[in-house]
This record gives sequence, C-alpha cells and structure tokens, in this order.
Amino acid sequence: DKTGITEEQWKESLVRSMKESNDSKGISLYVHIPYCDSKCYFCGCNSVITNNHDVEEPYVNALIAEWDMYCDMLPEPPKIKEIHIGGGTPTFFSIENHARLLDRIFAKASIAEGTEFSFEGNPKNTSREQLQQFYDLGFRRMSFGIQDFDPSVQELINRVQPHDMVVDVMSIARDIGYNSINLDLVYGLPKQTLETVKGTVEKVKALRPDRLAFYAYGHNPHMYPEQNRFKKEDLPEGEEKQALYEIGKALLEESDYQEIGMDHFALNTDSLAIAARNKTLHRNFMGYTTTSTQVMLALGASSISDSWYAFIQNDKNPNKYMD
Repeated sequence: DKTGITEEQWKESLVRSMKESNDSKGISLYVHIPYCDSKCYFCGCNSVITNNHDVEEPYVNALIAEWDMYCDMLPEPPKIKEIHIGGGTPTFFSIENHARLLDRIFAKASIAEGTEFSFEGNPKNTSREQLQQFYDLGFRRMSFGIQDFDPSVQELINRVQPHDMVVDVMSIARDIGYNSINLDLVYGLPKQTLETVKGTVEKVKALRPDRLAFYAYGHNPHMYPEQNRFKKEDLPEGEEKQALYEIGKALLEESDYQEIGMDHFALNTDSLAIAARNKTLHRNFMGYTTTSTQVMLALGASSISDSWYAFIQNDKNPNKYMD
C-alpha cells in the first residue's frame, strides 16, 4: 500500500504488540539527536549544523512530549530493555538536558533485567564529566565515530581528530568503568588506499575496542551536497573499494575479531559474537543486538519506530518534528 498506514492503524498495531511482548521481552528505545557543531563532508546521516545550544531545550521538550504521548496511549507502562541515543552528535547536548529527558522516561517506565544503555559520542567534545554522568545514569556502552586515522583523509572529510585524542577519551571511558566501546570506521573515502586503511586498522587493533562497525562510504552528492567536494578520481570504487574492506577484515580477524555480518565485527569473547555463533543475534533499526524485543519506540526527528506489525517514521526536519 503506497499510501502507508493511518494513525489509528499504527496505534492499533503498537497496542497489540505491547500486549503480546512488553511483559516478557520489554521494549527498545531509540532517541535521535540531530545536531552537530560541524559537518563531516562524507556524512549521510540526518543532521543539523549549529553552534547554538539554545536548540537543546525546545528539542528535549518535544522528545518528552512524544514520550508522554506514547505512554498515555499504551495499555501498560513500557518495560525498557535497551536504550540507544544516536545522532547527529548526542554529546552536543548538555548532560543536564540528557538527564532531564531520561528522568522523564524512567518516571513512566520500568527497567527490565539485563538492560543495555548506549550512546554515541564525538571524541572532540566528549568530556570526562559527560562520560561519568552518562555512566551514573546507567550507560555502560558507547560508540565513537572514528572513520579514518589518516590525517590527509581526515582533512578531506572534515573530521580531524588526532589518534592521541581518541586514545585519551577511550582510556577515560575504561577508567570510569564502561564495559563496551564501539568504533565506527568507513572505507571508500577519498584518498584511501590499501596502505592508509591498513594503518588505520592497525591503530584500531591497538586500541582494542569491543566492537567495530566498518561501513562502506555511499557517494550520493545529489542527496548530500557536501559530497560534491570530493573528486571522482580520488574515490576508490568497485574492486579497489572492495579490496579496502577485505584487507581490513583480514587484519581484524587476525586479532580475534569475528565478522558479525553487514559491516560489523566484535571480539570473539564479546556477547555479540557469542550471539552470532549461537544464532541468537537480533537486528533492529539500532543495528545488531543481543536483545530481542518486539517493539522499538523511536523518539526524535527522522526516527523510525517498529511495532513488529508496522513501521512509522517521524518528520526528518527537526522544526517540523517539534511542531
């Protein structure tokens, strides 16, 4: 049906699924923070570039309103099994605003056993104080977008974050007590070669993250104008691009990382790799997870919710979403 579903059909499907699964499985909750203080030229995520932190309060107010709207229509309080805060750059927002949102979420929900709370951070603006406060709120997993460690590639994609900076912030996270750190890498970026990718992966292996995403760069300048900055002759394509993935995969597998599927890796001892071997792996709009829930509620601009019987996506424009 190209016309999609009605509001009532979405509500009916969600209520049905909650009655079937909330008590036994709980729900997954995704929160999208679309704001960033600078634009990564390769990026295809839904983001808004600003240095104006006045956007925080009204956006969090809208997230709270959306959560309240869901809680008012559900047959019982949600039991939260997992939370992921993604972006954009979630650490663009103050921890006070994150705490205000989470306090409201927790006030209207119960917390299941064995929860997994995670968030995405930018090494450039993730402080020890933020890491500690997220930890105090129950977060034990986190993810950093690295993309590439080669300085020339970083300059081209406008994502300059020195290796030492990443070493420091990962060390702080582990010192605080985070038990799972994911790093995102991208292959197929301008000026990447077998040698530069090998150099990046060797640095990553030394950092020993628990999980890795190794994504293919998608060149769609008609959708993302910033990608027009890249010269076609600088972009590895076809077999050359595939070779970048294969060398990265080989180096990771030499160091006890297991390919989970579709661009993801985890240490052989990680729960994600164990779930893959045991055939209990689950995938939703947040990615691969060991948590299998039937309902995923997603708050924020562009977020996609899944009732198991239907999907619904919020408006991609943050201002329209807030309206």
